[in-house]
Amino acid sequence: MGKRKTPHVLLILAVLLLAASALTWIIPAGSYQRAFNEATGQTVVLPGSFAYTEPAPVAPWRLPSLVFEAFSTGPAPKLIFFVFFLGGAFEVILESGAVAALCAWVARRFAGRRAWLVPAFVGVFSVFGFTMGLTTASIVFLPLGIAAARSLGYDAGTGMAMVMLGTNAGFAAGIYNPFSVGIAQTIAELPLYSGAWLRWLLLAVLVAATSAYILYRAGRPGEGEGFLLPEPAPFTLRQGLVLALLLGALALVVWGVSARGWSVGEIAAVFLVLGLLCGAAAGFGANQVCALLAAGCRKMVAGGLTIGMAAALRLVLVQGGILDSVIYSLLLLVERLPTWANLLGMFYANALLDLLITSGSGHAAVAMPLMVPLADALDLSRQSAVLAFQLGDGLVNLVSPISNTLVGCLALAEMSYSKWLRYFLPLVGIYLAIGTGFMLLAGAVRY
Repeated sequence: MGKRKTPHVLLILAVLLLAASALTWIIPAGSYQRAFNEATGQTVVLPGSFAYTEPAPVAPWRLPSLVFEAFSTGPAPKLIFFVFFLGGAFEVILESGAVAALCAWVARRFAGRRAWLVPAFVGVFSVFGFTMGLTTASIVFLPLGIAAARSLGYDAGTGMAMVMLGTNAGFAAGIYNPFSVGIAQTIAELPLYSGAWLRWLLLAVLVAATSAYILYRAGRPGEGEGFLLPEPAPFTLRQGLVLALLLGALALVVWGVSARGWSVGEIAAVFLVLGLLCGAAAGFGANQVCALLAAGCRKMVAGGLTIGMAAALRLVLVQGGILDSVIYSLLLLVERLPTWANLLGMFYANALLDLLITSGSGHAAVAMPLMVPLADALDLSRQSAVLAFQLGDGLVNLVSPISNTLVGCLALAEMSYSKWLRYFLPLVGIYLAIGTGFMLLAGAVRY
């Protein structure tokens, strides 16, 4: 028998589209009244205003046109091209060799202090997760992490965990992650990357917990396996310039978001310019820079399609008149519970959903249209709803066997899925405890 293939996220979303179309014929249509709140700049649901309406089922043959409509109108096009600009800039940065040189420098720097190598790698790779949301970077740099771990007497599993769990910790914290927090806050009509203070605190806790767990599971380093980390090429001035430009761009985005209220367009422009400047700093010709930008965009096509398909799913529920009906039914189930229980319910529900939809953008586009009006009706802050999605999406991401990042990393490390689960599931329990604590904190401070 051939190896069983896991379903692509687009296939999962296509099935959900068909299911949503069928549900518009079954679930009674209804709607809440909504009003624009000038103080917050948000369109909010008016509690207690739900009423059933005339049915408006969506026929299956209308789905292709609705998919096109979702791709060409609303917030989806901006988010898709934002992802393209980000991918193009990151491709130029990777091609320069600056990131590989930085990781090799970190490995050499901590060669004499084994206990610090793990948190150093986890911290470095968390940056990829919380700035660009690129968990696939784990696959690119996995051989380097394995080599660094083996050179110090640790096994390949420890090297894989340093890279993959570090990236995922940053993704879960999601401070400036465009694929999870960025999309979720856009749907929730929140200022982009607002509420970052709690996510910075979350990042520190996740990096510390992840590093401690990896060191605990690694145990005492052995005598080594006769495997030496290859001598890296000298860190060049051009690579230093590329890293300086990257750090400068991130600082500019932080300033623009906090001081100027920048949105997707301004941030995308920063990354487009970053890609051009990094190409020049790396000594690439104009043709090579253009080719790298295009290559980076190509790698993000699947992510862009995911955003559009998920937007189409929301469009079907809205045009079929059942989105508010589903929200009303959920509200009847949870409205008698205390606030902390509502927030935890959102968190755990998203953790379960992530086993089926491991794409951060796809998960956000499916979950947030339900969670935002539900949060309004329950008198919960939208920022807390985003946090519940973000934690549910990130903390259990590497459990699902349909995660492309997980499958790729396991193949490179020659580790079975069952062995990975034995390694990772105790950490998932720790992550869920951390997530529970942060959801309770969010409810207590009215985050």
